[in-house]
Amino acid sequence: MSENKRVSLIAICLMMSAIAQGQNNSSPYSVLGIGDIETSYFNKYTGMANAGVALGDERYINNSNAASLTQLREHFFAFETSTRFKQVVYTGAGVVAPDNKTTDFAVRRVNLAAKLTKNWGSSMGLMPFSTAAFNFSTSKTIQGTLLNVDASYQGQGGVNQFYWSNGYKVTKNTSIGVTSSLLFGSINQTEDILSNDLTSDLVTKSNLYLRNYYFNFSLQTKLKLGKKWQSTYGMTYTPKTSLYVEHSLIVTDGNTQIKNEILKNDFFTLPETINAGFALINKGIYTYTVNAQTQNWSSLKYAGSGYQLVNSNKLSLGFQHSQRARNPYGVEYEKGFFQMGLYAGNSYLKMDGHQITDFGGSIGFSRNSKSSPLGYVISLEAGRRGTTATSQLSENYFNINLTLSYLEYLFGGRKYY
Repeated sequence: MSENKRVSLIAICLMMSAIAQGQNNSSPYSVLGIGDIETSYFNKYTGMANAGVALGDERYINNSNAASLTQLREHFFAFETSTRFKQVVYTGAGVVAPDNKTTDFAVRRVNLAAKLTKNWGSSMGLMPFSTAAFNFSTSKTIQGTLLNVDASYQGQGGVNQFYWSNGYKVTKNTSIGVTSSLLFGSINQTEDILSNDLTSDLVTKSNLYLRNYYFNFSLQTKLKLGKKWQSTYGMTYTPKTSLYVEHSLIVTDGNTQIKNEILKNDFFTLPETINAGFALINKGIYTYTVNAQTQNWSSLKYAGSGYQLVNSNKLSLGFQHSQRARNPYGVEYEKGFFQMGLYAGNSYLKMDGHQITDFGGSIGFSRNSKSSPLGYVISLEAGRRGTTATSQLSENYFNINLTLSYLEYLFGGRKYY
């Protein structure tokens, strides 16, 4: 492939990432904290229920574990962009068709990685860390009075994660890694109160601006169990981190501004997180893996009227069948794969004494070209968050994820497609 074609392809991918837009899904649970924290890595292992912390690949970027970057092909770089289409159907009290559906399509990850030396792999990327999007109406009593009013709430925004990951091989079978991230973003919330007893709408606009550095430390190792079997192990640890928050508050009564205040030096703390995984690989074709994640929210003691943040846990099981082939250069490569996965867990949010649950399944499919640097991964996810058995709303969601991959040699690498 000529240099002009390479540059053009990269430019097209970047432009596609920049201009893709969509309508954000509305989630009533994202009204709390910094919104819904993203649980997907939008990579090769999404079809395996994101159970990829113990795995690595020579072509695809595993952004769930920086230590896996040492498995990339030496002197090559990989560029990936991932999109997601999501549809949510809500069930529960107060929700009726056709206003119980939302859809969304957006680019969720842009990632560039390279194997720079025999023992060092590096990667940079951008993806969402959390998303806030809600729009609902309710009634409330104004504090200090007996006045009952109608109130509507709208929110939009979230926190983004720009990260730089590095993995280094310390022994033949063991690698360590670190991901250094900058978290930044804003969440805008609006409360609109209307009553026959009020002469005009009372509108309160609250804007949160969040930022800080965020670190994740990782480990991967493998052990050969015989001629056909190999076991791999992975673990990541994220320490407790506080996000600095600048909070602005604007209150208007009709066309009259009655309050404009900026509160600085506030913070929102993210808990320590541990993610561990184990995988068995048979002849490089069949992969069986399990992942377990826990987040220690209870130690932060966040609570409010009718809710509290509690420890969250998630268990994921994944399977992959890989198709191997040889290209015209005689080099073996992964022609494609099929994946399946199951996951179940508890959210960090507990409402009215009931913790929010999340469970579902996924499948994935991939094809890599034998004569060009292009490849793609398509994965489908379906699940349910919350339940109608209590006062909670149930979110029944369906996701279609697409990852496009471009692989090319940097210098000194052997062309193999």
